[in-house]
Amino acid sequence: MAQHITLKPKMLGYHNVGADSASFTDLSGVLRGLTISQDEPESNSIDAEFFDSPFYIENTMNPVTINFEWVNFDLDELDALIGGTYANSIYEAPTSAVSPEKCWKLDFGVGYKSLVIYRGQLTATLKKDEDGALAYACTITSLVETVTTGSGSSATTSYRLYKIDGSEVDTGGNESAG
Repeated sequence: MAQHITLKPKMLGYHNVGADSASFTDLSGVLRGLTISQDEPESNSIDAEFFDSPFYIENTMNPVTINFEWVNFDLDELDALIGGTYANSIYEAPTSAVSPEKCWKLDFGVGYKSLVIYRGQLTATLKKDEDGALAYACTITSLVETVTTGSGSSATTSYRLYKIDGSEVDTGGNESAG
C-alpha cells in the first residue's frame, strides 16, 4: 500500500456556504506558517453507582481549525471576508465583531489533493509585529453544515464537517510500498 504524505499547501480559497459552484476565490498573500489542528474529543462519562466502569461515555468532537496570517490583501476583499465597507480606495472596518461563514478549500502540492471545510467561520484581527508586515491573524473554525436533499416527505437531511479529496494523489516522486 502506498503512503500518502500530504504537505505543501499551495492555495487557500473560499466561496459561499452551500454554493454548488466548484470554483473558489483564491486568498493569496498567506504567510508561511499556516497550521491545521483539531483537539482530541471531549468525554463525558455517565458513571454507574455499583460498578467501576461507566454505563456510557459520550464523546464530543472538537472543530478543525486553520490558522494563518494574511498579509497581501486588497482592501476591496476585506468587506466580503471580515465585514466593513470599501469605497474610493478606503476601507472602513466594522464597529462590531463579524465572523462570516464560507466554504474553504486548501489545495496541497504533494499528497492528497485538498482539504475542504464545508462551513468555516472566519475570525480575523489586525496585527503588525515588530519588523513584520501589516496583517490579519486569521482563524477558520469548522462548523457542521446541514444538507437537505429532496423535498416534502422524501426530503433527507445529512450533516458534514470536512472532506479530504484523494482523487488526484500526487506522490511527488516519493511513493513507497507499504
